[in-house]
Amino acid sequence: MVDKIRYGIIGSGMMGIEHIMNINIIPDSVVTAIADPHEGSRNWAKATAANPIELYSDFRDLLESADIDAVIVSTPNFTHASILDVLFETDLHILCEKPLCTTFEDAKNAALKSKSHD
Repeated sequence: MVDKIRYGIIGSGMMGIEHIMNINIIPDSVVTAIADPHEGSRNWAKATAANPIELYSDFRDLLESADIDAVIVSTPNFTHASILDVLFETDLHILCEKPLCTTFEDAKNAALKSKSHD
């Protein structure tokens, strides 16, 4: 029997909700936690999830407390680099919405940090 892949979603705006709906229909996958600083977005995500989920206002709390195997970053583009800086210090699988970064320096930094985990 295959265990379910447990996802955490960072950012539950339009794209975060799209990811939740897609994961809802993937066998052996489940969203277990969502982080978003906006209460309305967290509530929207909770209503969209196919199962009970943990809600966090700060993604760092999600990383410390949630039972997840992978994380999806679906926050505003300019926030990706700072979130990835934290995520690259974990062993989680990461899917980040495009663009990965909005500046060349941020992209170079992300590439160097991700390569150190190969």
